[in-house]
Amino acid sequence: MFWQVDDSPRGAQGRLGCLAISISTGFFTCTTETIEFIKERFIFVRETAYDAYRRSSYVLARSFISIPALIVLSLSFCLITFWAIGLSGGFSGFLFYFLAACCTFWAGVK
Repeated sequence: MFWQVDDSPRGAQGRLGCLAISISTGFFTCTTETIEFIKERFIFVRETAYDAYRRSSYVLARSFISIPALIVLSLSFCLITFWAIGLSGGFSGFLFYFLAACCTFWAGVK
């Protein structure tokens, strides 16, 4: 549906539509973290109640643990979609697209 979209105004709308669908899919893909937190909730509440560690320590640890998987997910997503859609910008455009995808997936997880 979005394969090699042309450079016309209709193509620009197609690219925007593809990016909107991609961002929403990115958020929905990362909803598995909610299930993991529900599983760990009892342990989290118990250990923070006894001051075993702070809440911020838990959040930072969970965030940093998820980074390698998010990088792989973002890189595979960007490698497929950047050239398939026909986005331009060379390597710097791809790098910006990759960083935006990483941030989107990370926001979806947290």
